[in-house]
Amino acid sequence: MKLHNNGGKPGSPFDPLDLLRDEVLSHFEGVPETQRDVRTALPYLSFIRFTRPTELTRGMLEPSMCLVLQGRKKVLIGSEISHYGRGSYVLSAIDMPVSGQVSDASLAEPYLGVRIALDAHEIAAQIIEHKLAPPKNSQPRAAAYVEAADAELQDAFLRLARLLKKPRDLAVLAPLVKQEILYRLISARDGGLLGQTVLAHHQEKGVNQAIHWIKTNYAEPMHVEQLAKAVSMSVSNLHHRFKAITVMSPLQYQKQVRLLEARKLLLGGNIEAATVAFKVGYESPSQFSREYRRLFGASPLQDMEYLKHHELDQ
Repeated sequence: MKLHNNGGKPGSPFDPLDLLRDEVLSHFEGVPETQRDVRTALPYLSFIRFTRPTELTRGMLEPSMCLVLQGRKKVLIGSEISHYGRGSYVLSAIDMPVSGQVSDASLAEPYLGVRIALDAHEIAAQIIEHKLAPPKNSQPRAAAYVEAADAELQDAFLRLARLLKKPRDLAVLAPLVKQEILYRLISARDGGLLGQTVLAHHQEKGVNQAIHWIKTNYAEPMHVEQLAKAVSMSVSNLHHRFKAITVMSPLQYQKQVRLLEARKLLLGGNIEAATVAFKVGYESPSQFSREYRRLFGASPLQDMEYLKHHELDQ
């Protein structure tokens, strides 16, 4: 289990995290308490707010990074639990099934975060253009991690948030600040992992092609031998590299994608669990119920009954 210290001491009139927190709070003025995110004029930038702690919830973490400005959170990536708060961020370079929980939030002091979506092509272009390639001998690790933001990264986010209130400057300066943010993410202590994963997307496409196939065809039967052949890899190499990046095998990844999609379908309306089971690729409703319970801690029926009376924490 990893514990990440909060970045910097709050209270200074020049503390970029405090100033950024105030900027983010201003965007939630007049927004209902139940609304947990605010989109901005920049499609890749959004703000997050939780006014109470949440339960541990399984979901798909899309390529992104989210910087915590207030409150605390924990995330389970594979078998590793990270607790982190003010001044730290979680980053995922690919679509990763993870579990997350806001552990410290209240109406008086809500959990606040700023999220930026990551584009592999954009990051790769910057790595190649500025020759920021990570060391070749780095050990393979999961493509999602928690890291502390340094003062320069915090300041870049503050400048980006402030540009939202200057529409005249936004179109010209926002792309430059975004490039700085990407540079600082790549240059951070664990930024080599981001660089490795992104470059692999362009140079060694096998695992990323396999991930794309599974996400697109999750309801179809999958044979690892055929998948390996389709992405021009040996079975053993696909299994090894896939697990190094996603902390699970291709079959485990498919199972989690299926169950996450099943939960979305169940939340979407009146549909029986057996029907959902077949829609996401299960041949046996009983097997579906067993695996659903194993992942979400309750049967499909129990889970939906609970969620009717509680908001789903994502």
